[in-house]
Amino acid sequence: MKKSIFAAISVALLSAAVTFNVSARGLKLAHAMPLDHPVNKSLTWFADQVAHRTKLRVKVYPNATLGSEEASLQMLQNGTLAFAKVGGGLVSSFSEEYKVLSLPFLYKSEEDSKRVLRGPVGQEILASSEKDGFIGLAFLASGSRGFYSNTKIQTPADLKGLKIRVQNSPIDIETMKSLGASPVPISSTEVYSALQQGVVDGAENNIPTYYANRHYEVAKYYSEDNHSIIPDILAVSTEVWNRLSDKDKATIRDISKELLTVQDKYWDAYVNTSRKNITAAGGVIVKADVQAFQKRVQPVYDNFAKTNPQLAGLLKRLQNY
Repeated sequence: MKKSIFAAISVALLSAAVTFNVSARGLKLAHAMPLDHPVNKSLTWFADQVAHRTKLRVKVYPNATLGSEEASLQMLQNGTLAFAKVGGGLVSSFSEEYKVLSLPFLYKSEEDSKRVLRGPVGQEILASSEKDGFIGLAFLASGSRGFYSNTKIQTPADLKGLKIRVQNSPIDIETMKSLGASPVPISSTEVYSALQQGVVDGAENNIPTYYANRHYEVAKYYSEDNHSIIPDILAVSTEVWNRLSDKDKATIRDISKELLTVQDKYWDAYVNTSRKNITAAGGVIVKADVQAFQKRVQPVYDNFAKTNPQLAGLLKRLQNY
C-alpha cells in the first residue's frame, strides 16, 4: 500500500516538474522575416500575449536568426524549437496533407482563401501534422503570389526559358514547369544574392516579401498574376505542446485565433506601404493576364489527382466549402 502511494506521489511530482520546466524556461519562436515585416509584428504580439496570459515566456527570433524555414521545421520536429512561422508550400515536404495548399488558383480571391482555411477543413489540415512532429495553430494571411524579374512577365510566354526561384515544394516546381519556366528551389534567405548574381532570373512571392527583402533592387518588375495564395503557418512543436498544461494549451489556442485579426490588420497596412515604396524606389508593378496563366495549370491538377489519390477527398472539401 505504501509503495503504491509512494509511486503515485512520484509520478505526480515528475509531471509537475515537467510542466514547471516548460513554464520556467523561455520558449523560442523563429521566423525568417525582417523586423518591420507584418509577420514579425504579429508574432511579437502573439509572444507578448502568451507571456501575459500564461506563465510561459516566448522569445521571437526574426530574420532567420536561428536558420532557414527548413531548419525551423526540423527543430520543431526534434523539440529544440517551440514555435515557428513557415510557408505553406515548404510544409508540404514535411507533412502530406499540406500539399493541397500549393495548388495554383485554388481560391477565387484572398478573402475566399481566408474563409476556406479558417473553416473546419483548414483546421483539419492544421491538426494533421501532429504525427509529423508539429501542429499548426493558425493559417496566417500572406497574400497572393506574383512573379518578379528584370523583364516584364504578363503572360506565360514571358516565362519561357527563365530560371525562377521557387519553394522546395513538388507542386510549386511542377506549376513553374506548366507555365514554361525553369524552377530553381533555393532557400528564401538566398533569393537576393541569387537574383543579384544571375543564379536565377526571377522569383515569385507576395508583394510585402518582395518589398521587405528589398528584392525590387535586383528585380525591377513585379507581375500580379496571383498564381497561388499559399498561407503562412504558425506551428508548434508536438513534443513541446504535449508538455504544456491543458490550461496553457487552451489559452494559446485562443490567442492563435485572435492572431488572425491582428495579422490581417498589419498585413493590409503593409501591402499599401509596400506598393507606394516600391514605386518610389523605381520598381514597377505590372498587371498580368491572369486567365492566360489559369489555362496553363490544369496538368498540375491532373497529376496531383493521379499521384495523391489519398488526398482527393480533402481537395474536394476545400474546393466545395
